[in-house]
Order: sequence, then structure tokens, then C-alpha cells
Amino acid sequence: MEIRKAVEEGDDMLWAMGILGIILHTLCTAGAGVGLVVGFIFFLVGFGEMKNRSRTLGSLLLSKDTLMIVGTMGVVLVYFLLSYWNLKMIGNATFPGMLGSAIREISGRQLLTAAVLYAFWTMISLYWLLPKVFSFDGLGLKIQLIALGAAGASILYGIIKMVMT
Repeated sequence: MEIRKAVEEGDDMLWAMGILGIILHTLCTAGAGVGLVVGFIFFLVGFGEMKNRSRTLGSLLLSKDTLMIVGTMGVVLVYFLLSYWNLKMIGNATFPGMLGSAIREISGRQLLTAAVLYAFWTMISLYWLLPKVFSFDGLGLKIQLIALGAAGASILYGIIKMVMT
């Protein structure tokens, strides 16, 4: 009876971590997607102004401003893809739906690998690439905490999933 109760408590904790991970990754994925769209629109608006100053297309594409914008958007795109990958894996593991046992076979090792990659990219992009390489210091503390919380929730979910199976 005690073993069954411990398993049920572990399932409840896994479910709660799954919900937390889903919420945080949804915020991160949506934020990164909106950032990409808005960044692309502002790039197109600024592109016309840069075009008037530049004589050739080659010098326009290789200008410092263009490379900084494309680099920043590349970092955000990788972040978006990793966040979506984690969101999809945690969502499928937490709510298997019609897939049932086939999706339950997502191992904790796969989830943990995705979470570690996500956490690694989050740390590198937040604290090295964006501020040091691309001179972008526009992210506030709340956004950083949500991103780091999503990474932590993913890692914890992967560890709990590995222990439970």
C-alpha cells in the first residue's frame, strides 16, 4: 500500500512539473516567435532606409547593422526551436492523449537531453551571445527568470521521468 501511495505521489509531482514546464515553455516559445516576427518587420522597415545610404546590394548585406540583426535573429530562432522541442516533448509526455503507450515511451533520457541543450543555449544566449557579441541588453529580469525557470523545469521533469521509469 505504501509503494502504491509513493507511486501516486510521484505521478502527481511529475504531472505538476509537466504543467509548470508547459506553461513556462509556452511563454518562451510565444515570446521568441513574436520577437522573430517583430524583428523581421523592423528589419524590413530599416532595410529601406539602409538601402538609400548604400550603393550596392553586397555592401548592404554585409553591413554591420545587417549582420547584427541577422545574428540576433539567428540566436532567437535557435532558442525558439529548442523551446518548442521541449514544449512538445513535455506536452506529449504529460498528456499522451490518443497516442497512449507509444508516446509514454519517451524516455527521461531524451527529455533530459533536450532540457540540457535548451538550458545550455539559454545560458549562452542570455549571458554571452546577446549582450557581448551582439550588444543587445534589452531583456529584463522577468524574462530571464522565465527562460531560466523553463530550463530548470525541463531538467527537473527529465530527471523525475528517468527516476519514475
